[in-house]
Amino acid sequence: MNTSETFLSFQKRFSTERRCLDYLMRQRWPQGFVCPKCHHQKAYPLSRRRLLQCQHCRHQVSVTAGTLFHKTRTPLQKWCWMIFLMSHNKTGVSILNLQKLLGLKRYRTAWRMAQKIREAMAGRDARYQLTGLLEMDDAYFGAKKVAGKRGRGAAGKSSVVISVQVNDQNKPGYANMHRVPTVNHEQIGRVVDTKISTTATIKTDGLNAYSIIEKQHRDHQRIVLGDPKRAGRELPWVHILIGNCKGILRGVHHGVSAKHLQRYLSEFCYRFNRRAMESRIFERLIVATLSAKPITLAELRA
Repeated sequence: MNTSETFLSFQKRFSTERRCLDYLMRQRWPQGFVCPKCHHQKAYPLSRRRLLQCQHCRHQVSVTAGTLFHKTRTPLQKWCWMIFLMSHNKTGVSILNLQKLLGLKRYRTAWRMAQKIREAMAGRDARYQLTGLLEMDDAYFGAKKVAGKRGRGAAGKSSVVISVQVNDQNKPGYANMHRVPTVNHEQIGRVVDTKISTTATIKTDGLNAYSIIEKQHRDHQRIVLGDPKRAGRELPWVHILIGNCKGILRGVHHGVSAKHLQRYLSEFCYRFNRRAMESRIFERLIVATLSAKPITLAELRA
């Protein structure tokens, strides 16, 4: 939990729908409201509605239109509480637990809300590229026990490429996890192109798929391990993140389908990347939800 604010104090601060709406208004228009029609700078809220009405031309503006909360029928208070819980709990919160804590009647309502919040998290981190010295490796997420082949090529597993920055003090910086159809030259090249700065130095094991990094004229430190047990010593932080993320998916969420895995990976990275800014993580995530485009249930299920 946030060291500067307990959930009890948070509940008091967002104790009514009006307080939640006022907070969203301040975050959406931090420099003050400006009417999109006449540019007047004063408006008043309409009672029992999520609307502002311009004092000059009476044009009505929705506080939530065009955001992640677009056309939601769920009280904003419950949205704010869910965002607080998902952003501050380091191990995540199961959807069933969120449903019970927030008193939501339907599981699918909690599922839809949580997936939309994860989309906002993913959208925020999509803007950034990793730089400096990086560790990169691939891992396989899915059922703990599968019949047949294990490791690369195992049935029922999802391939994920993991990258993490490492600073001069050998401490981790930002991280990224990206689900790919398979681990080959093409997929590794796409991840490197989109998520990693051209000035970065990338440290990997000796898997042939990583040779694409050199072909892209990037700085590549390739380590031929020989013994798989060396992987944790040569690429320590990327393996710590893999272990922590798998533990959360199994222990908290009791497994995640391949179709929705990327959202959970993005949620894990979002919290990890902001672990040093706990006091501001709720506010930052609110801004992300207000900046995110509306997403339909059909798009979430696709």
